[in-house]
Amino acid sequence: MMRPLSLLVFVAAGSAAAAPAVWVVDDGEKIRRDALDTPFERGQDNPIWAPGEPIRLFALRDEVVAVQVVIEADATPLAAVRVELDGLSGPGGARLAGGAIDRFVAHFFDVVRASASPWGGSLGWYPGSGPDPAAYVGPVPDALIPIDLAPAWAPYPLAVPARSNGIVWIDLTVPADQPPGTYAGTIHVTADGAPLASLPVELRIGAATLPAHPARTMLFYAPFNLGRRLGDGAQAAATRQLWQLYHRHRLTPMHSALNVNEARAVLPALTGEAYTAAAGYTGPAAGVGDDVLSLGTYGGLGAPNAQKLQTVEAIARALDEAGVAATTDVFVYAIDESCGHAWGATWRDLLRGSAEPAAAHVKVGWTCSEDAANQPVDVVMKIASTYSVPEAADLAARGKTVWIYNGVEPWSGALMTDDDAVAPRLNGWLQGRHDIDRWFYWHTNFWYDENNGGRGAFDPFTQPETFHNQHGEWAAGDGVLVYPGRQAGAFADHDLGFDGVIPSIRLKNWRRGVQDAGYLQLARVQDRAAADAIADGLIGRALERGRGGQPPGWSRRGAPYFAARAALFEMLGGDAPE
Repeated sequence: MMRPLSLLVFVAAGSAAAAPAVWVVDDGEKIRRDALDTPFERGQDNPIWAPGEPIRLFALRDEVVAVQVVIEADATPLAAVRVELDGLSGPGGARLAGGAIDRFVAHFFDVVRASASPWGGSLGWYPGSGPDPAAYVGPVPDALIPIDLAPAWAPYPLAVPARSNGIVWIDLTVPADQPPGTYAGTIHVTADGAPLASLPVELRIGAATLPAHPARTMLFYAPFNLGRRLGDGAQAAATRQLWQLYHRHRLTPMHSALNVNEARAVLPALTGEAYTAAAGYTGPAAGVGDDVLSLGTYGGLGAPNAQKLQTVEAIARALDEAGVAATTDVFVYAIDESCGHAWGATWRDLLRGSAEPAAAHVKVGWTCSEDAANQPVDVVMKIASTYSVPEAADLAARGKTVWIYNGVEPWSGALMTDDDAVAPRLNGWLQGRHDIDRWFYWHTNFWYDENNGGRGAFDPFTQPETFHNQHGEWAAGDGVLVYPGRQAGAFADHDLGFDGVIPSIRLKNWRRGVQDAGYLQLARVQDRAAADAIADGLIGRALERGRGGQPPGWSRRGAPYFAARAALFEMLGGDAPE
């Protein structure tokens, strides 16, 4: 018979993988396949678990919390490893079970070199301000494959090679109507049918309900890429599934349209119809619509003229008739990263001169990181390294909106695969603390590296380098926050047989950051100064206070984020009944 968990872990603590071990950590760390004998498995810097103790979690209603169960093999490989959680039982017979529990296999790929550029930094960080270049070179996890889709090359039950880790990621979704209180259950881990560990779980559910969209985002996706990779016949279903996946993570797809038919096609997302039980949706913020529509993304409408104005007016009328014009940020994306281009002012003048009443809701925006005050558009999107909180607040008082896009350390978290798990999470805290109106990310299914200097189509399950350009820069994971559920042709070996996309660890950490912004929003109502002090202690130097060449002012480990959220949870009354 296998030894119980406590013995396994204490034996493993003395030397690298001296015996099989099972341990847990929350979603704030990336655990490499070859990361043996870590501090986390000894309970150090591990906010949710220590050997011999239960896993201790907390959540608000309509929130998702996550746990990583790490199975560490010794000199003998482990086969048919199962991680089971039947459910959690709470006060008055209340249960958290069934569809509230989702399990994923963490898929590892080999990062051969860190993101970099000829000028010494990378697209994600200034020289001297990024992570240790060696920290995430090697077998790193990112794609999270639902266990019912797990293929032979990332199987469930797990096959864990000798002296390696296997990981099952568990999401626990707390319904909006779940009774508050403490819930308990047990995670059972077996290998070849024999017990490896039994891990008690305690989940405190608070009485407060997380806001639907505490931090507004805008994640670009290309429906055309879904069709190319999954097959034209799968594009429509995959697009809807992508919407629901992002919504389930409290992230907003960047809906785009070039004509009125394309605008009508995304109306179910804008009205919230796509996020109802009737549409097959389960998860947070049910029935709440998305709130953004880009017209001619990246300058796709081309040169402005009277005919194109009529197209925009027709779209505006369709949105008005559907009742979403007032709740949706609708903007003409005049052009991309071309400051001073004439199209911005021309589009603004055309719309201001329009006789169509519905067009009054349509704004003009572009990406330009220069001084925003004199830019001839309504919405200025600035790269994270140039975003200024005082500038944005000043312009908001004068009727101009400043959004932030992408991420560059030490000013904000980055979204690269070879960065710390909490990097995307930080951005949610920045939004919540500094009232940043919207965070834009340039691409999420960039499975075709086709820009100047790019290398064409690639398999994201095996190729971590997703972006190359004519300047000699390369990046791991840039533009890829989701992975294709179906692949044909050259990449058919990694086909999950699923008409949709699957999440990444980075997507889930961005979710965690947005949810944390919800905690901050609620706690500010109780005591704004105290809540902001908690956030400031976590964030440190960021945005305009960041200094290129210096390390970021925030922690790269997950435990401080957990502690800050726990302090906000207690401000909200913990799990005391209403």
